[in-house]
Amino acid sequence: MNNAISYRNHRGTLVTGLILIGIGTISLLDRFDIADFGDIVRMWWPMIIVLVGVPKLFQPRTMWAGLWLVAVGTWLQLVRFHAFGMTFRTSWPFILIALGAGITLRALFDAAPDREGGTS
Repeated sequence: MNNAISYRNHRGTLVTGLILIGIGTISLLDRFDIADFGDIVRMWWPMIIVLVGVPKLFQPRTMWAGLWLVAVGTWLQLVRFHAFGMTFRTSWPFILIALGAGITLRALFDAAPDREGGTS
């Protein structure tokens, strides 16, 4: 039981460490002119935000933060690719919609146990 709790507490640290090792390796290969990752990083940097958010989705305490990071990262990536003609100027209302939907869903899901219990 104690080992399971310890593992859960260190899982986020493990993922963070692996991400840092990956970023460092890519940077080192780029600096030694073994590979050119500059264009890839410039084009795909919003995916870093998504990658930070995905592990948070699987932890109840940080699920909403993870959902927000995934939504913002996805929006930034779509703007970066100009998908559907999106630019920062034309697509910022999507962030307001996502924020409003997140607040509404959180209120609905967080209030659900109170309605079932009936003791509040």
